[in-house]
Amino acid sequence: MKLLALSAVAALAFAAPAIAQPVVTTSIAVSPAGLDLATPTGAALMANRIDRAAVSACGASGFSARDVQNEVRRSACYRDAVGQALTALNAPGVNAALRATPADR
Repeated sequence: MKLLALSAVAALAFAAPAIAQPVVTTSIAVSPAGLDLATPTGAALMANRIDRAAVSACGASGFSARDVQNEVRRSACYRDAVGQALTALNAPGVNAALRATPADR
């Protein structure tokens, strides 16, 4: 079984500018278990799993307001997390499914 670790990195803005800011990393395992990534349905389901994990890792959740989730989807954190997951997965169908989905869900 192949698991992806989705990582999101965010610098804390509360530190003084002259002091090195700590970095917080969040990893969420995303599994393609039970999916055939070669099919459009399997690829779309995996894309949804990656999206939900990236939204969560970058500070929102399924319980956050839609506007909050969409703001997270427009962030560098989200783009980096999704990019890392897609690179690790190396499944063109999932990449296409995720890129074809509008940023505002």
